[in-house]
Amino acid sequence: MQLTGLQPLYRSMRQQDIGRIKFRYKLNHLVFECLFFADTEPFELVIGCLAHNFVIFVEVRRGFEISTYIEPRETFFALRNALFQGQNSANRFDVVAFFAEFNQHIPTHAAPDQIPSADDVVRYYPEIEDSRKRFFCGWLDNSKQGNQVSVTNLEKTRRLLGQRARDFAQRRNQSTRWTHEQSKAIAFFMPE
Repeated sequence: MQLTGLQPLYRSMRQQDIGRIKFRYKLNHLVFECLFFADTEPFELVIGCLAHNFVIFVEVRRGFEISTYIEPRETFFALRNALFQGQNSANRFDVVAFFAEFNQHIPTHAAPDQIPSADDVVRYYPEIEDSRKRFFCGWLDNSKQGNQVSVTNLEKTRRLLGQRARDFAQRRNQSTRWTHEQSKAIAFFMPE
């Protein structure tokens, strides 16, 4: 299935050099928080159901193509039940119809105030290295100590700051530094 609604949003993001966006989508009584990562290859779409304990992860391939299969099965059943469209319901749950409806409600424009924070990302990716440390507090030049940037730090950098920051960190052998204290947080920057 093609999510054509992502095309104008993606164009707006590129025009403003925004790699990630957060928006909400309401379906019946459910509210979904959506994160769209256009700074990864392939693109990623995260659809978290607020007030319910499940999230749908969607890989968005070239041409904004997605699979309409929701994995794991527990997530499929959680969505179906949250929509009151269980197996014995008069209105059987249809994944294609769910994504078609979602596609019609994707915003067409991005704004800088819609960029997801590290908190937004960590909520859906709790397996990130030391996830309680989610506030950026600087860079560490590993070359000075004769060390290499770790794979886990590169993954955390990619998840929280995007592919561009991750590639920079690997190229320059720099680790991002993180703290759990918001008072020690600084605005993200790329070193000279």
